[in-house]
Amino acid sequence: MAFIAAGIYCIGIACCFKSLKVAIAVIETAADYFADTKRVVFVPVLFFFVSIGIFICWMFAIICVSSIGDITNPNALEQTKDIAWEESTYYLFYFMIFGIVWLIAFVIAVNEFVIIVSAVTWYYSDKTEEDDDGIPGDSDVIYGFKWAFRYHMGSLALGSFILAVIWVIRAIFEYLGDKIKEATGDNGCVKCLIGCMRCCLACFDRFMRYLNRNAYIYMAISSEGFCSSALNVFILMLKNSAKFAFVDGIADVFMFIAKFLISILTTFASYWILLAITTVASPFLPLAIIFGLSYMISSIFISIFDTGSNTMLQCYLLDQEIARSGGNPEPTHIPPTMSKFFNQEHIQQLMNSHNDPKSQSKENLMA
Repeated sequence: MAFIAAGIYCIGIACCFKSLKVAIAVIETAADYFADTKRVVFVPVLFFFVSIGIFICWMFAIICVSSIGDITNPNALEQTKDIAWEESTYYLFYFMIFGIVWLIAFVIAVNEFVIIVSAVTWYYSDKTEEDDDGIPGDSDVIYGFKWAFRYHMGSLALGSFILAVIWVIRAIFEYLGDKIKEATGDNGCVKCLIGCMRCCLACFDRFMRYLNRNAYIYMAISSEGFCSSALNVFILMLKNSAKFAFVDGIADVFMFIAKFLISILTTFASYWILLAITTVASPFLPLAIIFGLSYMISSIFISIFDTGSNTMLQCYLLDQEIARSGGNPEPTHIPPTMSKFFNQEHIQQLMNSHNDPKSQSKENLMA
């Protein structure tokens, strides 16, 4: 069975070899973008501290809401007090809980959108000018903040609202699932049914997060609203399902390797530092904590590469559709890193004319 599965997998790769080549080109282009735009790593750090500030302020607001009601003292010998809530207080408390989930989802959405805009501006920037780092192209990270709050704040709020509703539904289901298992005495059929429901909710959550991120990319490119962008990008993913699958698969492999190596190197460095500064009977617990924290932190930064990969793929596909509708076989904005994977003569001619605008203008005048 394993050999049959491997054979089918090899046949699938052979049938989708062109999509695989595009995916590899997109991954290397995303690596160039990440290397050329190193300042983008500070965007997750900024939004991390923003989310902490919002969470602390909102927790104080929830405490204030919890104190609404008549205060009673059931036992004169104790200092504890009871607060009698009215029905409106319950609704307000639940709204505050949902609000913090929505705000955190909104901060995550704005963080992704700023990174997406920086990748989009890098892809469509002028690649003819020489840079000091040797990688042509420039990105405008500050445009992401401007576009997010001036043009697409409502769309980002709608996308984060959908995710917040899904997260709340999953939390409620987890609570009800535990109560049902306790009431049925750990019945096997009930546990299987709850596990299937949990798996379906998790899959739907991942699908919506993936669709939201690609909808944000389409929003940054086309300046459309969230609903139309989600519909258009869904159709785009269906038309180019193999390319999206290869890009996500290859990017996930590189991301896992990067996160694992960063965590391992950090853990080894911490181990030698612990041996140098103190004597520890068993360093496994602090090293395990360090490994977990380093893996979480590296995941936040490496996610920039994943977002950039999907952005580069959509930029290429939409640029290709626009070029073909105008009569050109391939897009003219294609970066040099991506163009070397396509050895067709017409792509090289387009790249040469794009890199030499004077000769292009002469040819247009002669025509």
